Amino acid sequence: MVSSEALGRMPSGEQVRAFTITTPRARLRLMEYGAALLSLEVPDASGEMGDVLLGLSSLEDYFDNPACHGSAVGPIANRTDGAEMTVGSAACHLARNDGPHQRNNLHTSLTSGLHKRLWHATPIDKRNAVSLTCHLNEGELGLPGNRIFTCEVSLVDLANEATRLTVSYSCKTDALTFVNMTNHSYFNLAGHNAGNAMGTVVRLEADEFLPIREDSVSTGEIHPVDGTPFDFRNPKPLGRDINGSDEQLQRARGYDHCFCIRDWKPSAPPRLALSAFDSGSGRTLEIYVTTPGAHLYTGNWLNDAHAKGGGTYLPRAGFAFEPEFYPDCAHHLSWPQPVCTPSHPYTQTIVYQLGAMPR
Repeated sequence: MVSSEALGRMPSGEQVRAFTITTPRARLRLMEYGAALLSLEVPDASGEMGDVLLGLSSLEDYFDNPACHGSAVGPIANRTDGAEMTVGSAACHLARNDGPHQRNNLHTSLTSGLHKRLWHATPIDKRNAVSLTCHLNEGELGLPGNRIFTCEVSLVDLANEATRLTVSYSCKTDALTFVNMTNHSYFNLAGHNAGNAMGTVVRLEADEFLPIREDSVSTGEIHPVDGTPFDFRNPKPLGRDINGSDEQLQRARGYDHCFCIRDWKPSAPPRLALSAFDSGSGRTLEIYVTTPGAHLYTGNWLNDAHAKGGGTYLPRAGFAFEPEFYPDCAHHLSWPQPVCTPSHPYTQTIVYQLGAMPR
């Protein structure tokens, strides 16, 4: 079932609506601003419902939202070296908004990227889903093409007492352009207000990761995880190695790195990338992706005094897992490239499957 309500207004006066998608076992809330996921209530091993998504207390707080809670991020997520790139034969200049002397780009635009736009939503009752669209004009945000972005969010219960949340992103364009979107939700399987999430036990389907420079831009190298704190091929708590002396962890204050999810093939169905388990609640999470990589961020810089429910989020209160093409791939042409053309629209899917281990 899908229902909607007025949530508030943009500074321009436009109304923002929130939508609630319910199943017999779960409830998801999202909004038109930033196509953001606001809450996801699922049962623990005892059947007690709890919200596992971090979020903010009001619409006005999302107008700031430096942590990008729950939002659709793009057209280009993550960091672009020098805030410049070439698309076809066109030199593209992005906002200089990150790094030393603000020389790099983060998330295309921190003031008017897709996570700071009003999307327009339509419920799709037959799929228990909401479809949201957002338009960008030729040259807007520094990239070519008149573009139509679509985000479809659906929620269904599965026969194995799990719930599946699917988030699909697509872009249609009238000119060659570059699209690398992601969703920036933070999870704490013990509950959004449960505090530090570093006890979450995680397994990643990744044999390699991308190291970063001191300014958090990809070095252009791909390193094996073997023998490093980035080896999650066997399940371990997120916090087990996070405070060690590894240079990469110290640069980021924890994990803030893209992992190369094995077995990527273009246009293939979503494949398992992450498995997570919280022993206190018994909740489990599996994330399936269609992108080559996914960025693990352990909330190292979180500092939200206006969390929902009157709470406060401190560093590591949750973790984000952001499916994406490798960060700064436009400068490393041997890596997979998320090029979008009129005849080849961009489309990627993220599947979050939540359940609970019986006690």
